Amino acid sequence: MVDLMIELQEEHSQAIAGLPYLSLQLSPDVKVAVQLKFVRETLVLTADRFTQMPNVHPCLMGLVEHRSNVFWVLDLPQLLGFAPIDSTTIETHIAVLQIGGAFIGLGVYRVGRVVRLTEPEIVSPRESPNVKTPIELVPFLRGWVIQSETVNDNLYVLDTEAIANHNFSV
Repeated sequence: MVDLMIELQEEHSQAIAGLPYLSLQLSPDVKVAVQLKFVRETLVLTADRFTQMPNVHPCLMGLVEHRSNVFWVLDLPQLLGFAPIDSTTIETHIAVLQIGGAFIGLGVYRVGRVVRLTEPEIVSPRESPNVKTPIELVPFLRGWVIQSETVNDNLYVLDTEAIANHNFSV
């Protein structure tokens, strides 16, 4: 009989650098990222799933019930000082965040891919005061990642806890 020898090769585990972030498209040329540990799931919902509420902050798109949870969905581009999501769109892409026991939905044009970022890659807004950002973005901005020399190609890294703790009263 033939003696079969199984050779075990030691796998070299490649260290994955950085923390995972979910990229979100606010417009064709503006992307933001939120830390993946806060993202519960992503959804695409039709407009009839939103319960509109009167006398609320303009960036609150409405309440959504999903998997026995009721939560607000924010028009993230509008909150951050960019053009709001077109109200005539049939479907809205949403990243559902869970911060503590609370859920909040971030309405965006498109949910992107997961990217890994290291702390040195994230440039603090204080380190580059000459980069122009909407004033509404500043309270929610943790920093940005310069991906190329093009100004519009920066990836804004958001502070998800600042968004969740924001006072949306009118």
